[in-house]
Amino acid sequence: MNYALILSGGSGTRLWPLSRRSRPKHLISLAGGDPLLQCTLTRLDGLIEPENRFIITIPEQAPVVRDIARGLAAGVIIEPIGRNNLLPLALTSKMLSDRDPEAIIAFLPADHHIYDPEKLRDALTLAFEVATEGYIITLGIPTRRPEPNFGHVHKGEEIPGYDDADLKVFRVEKFTEKPNLEVAGKYHADKNVFWNGGIFVFSATTILDLISKVQPDLFKIISGLAEVLAQKEFTVEHPVCDWEAIEEIHNAYKNLPNRLQTSIDYGLMEKAEKVATIPVEMGWNDLGGFAALADLLVPDEDGNRVAPRSDGLTARVLAPGSKNVTVFPGKRAVICLDCEDMIVVDTPDALLILPKSSSSSVRDVVELIKQRGWHDLL
Repeated sequence: MNYALILSGGSGTRLWPLSRRSRPKHLISLAGGDPLLQCTLTRLDGLIEPENRFIITIPEQAPVVRDIARGLAAGVIIEPIGRNNLLPLALTSKMLSDRDPEAIIAFLPADHHIYDPEKLRDALTLAFEVATEGYIITLGIPTRRPEPNFGHVHKGEEIPGYDDADLKVFRVEKFTEKPNLEVAGKYHADKNVFWNGGIFVFSATTILDLISKVQPDLFKIISGLAEVLAQKEFTVEHPVCDWEAIEEIHNAYKNLPNRLQTSIDYGLMEKAEKVATIPVEMGWNDLGGFAALADLLVPDEDGNRVAPRSDGLTARVLAPGSKNVTVFPGKRAVICLDCEDMIVVDTPDALLILPKSSSSSVRDVVELIKQRGWHDLL
């Protein structure tokens, strides 16, 4: 049977001050749409039943995640503390494998925007089929620019046997994590290199076998928790499972060695041998900064964009003489006079103004705020 495991615990610091630790980007309305977590769940309709969807989150976000997921998922699993994504992936895979030895899992981030969800469903449908052959599949995103902040996947020869599919399946030659700008430029010009969008599909038995081989200490930990994992029941009506309240799991998180506090990319994928990729153009956007978020908004004739207010009221924004300015308004009127290539973000307790080219540096501002001790702004 097919399952979804959705990661919903990031802080979204690159979209501060819209995104905060208790309500990060995947739990709020961005550019006038539904919360990204809700979109992630509804994109699975007709493909994976709500009873087979599980969400991993953290205590600060759990109440909002529960409200968004009501009726859309059977499991809202609350981690005691953040330990990157390898541990929750391993624990959940062990839990599902023990309940369903034929479980196939789609591992999805909660904070990405996808313009063409039908293409995603097509790719996942094919990936589920390929996963039964023991492959771990990653969806490859065609590059749109040189991007040093993304991981890249290099495709090799086509895997035969899937000629009836509209999409193609290829072996993965290698992964490259966040190359420098010069190398990213070369990758952008190479038709055999794609962005790694962080969407993986695999059978639970395949991923557990890989963990046992390349991360034996982690495999020992999750095997020791098998009995307590088996005791937990999930339903759409009562989906919440608090791992923090389970002593054995809490201690496993607390005492996890630093070398195991890593991601699936570094901890598993770079060491895996039977890996495939399905390249798919589905309008993927990781919304990793305000420049990316601005791409969701329709510009006027001068390239200026105004996001809808979160309360649904009409935004009061004027931009005389301005070009390529994006405003995320709050309650106050915002006037941008003769500005160019700027971003303005207005919230009740913080105002952020920056050149569009500095969008990727917002997380550095969050670090400065932490250093100043302004924790109420986080």
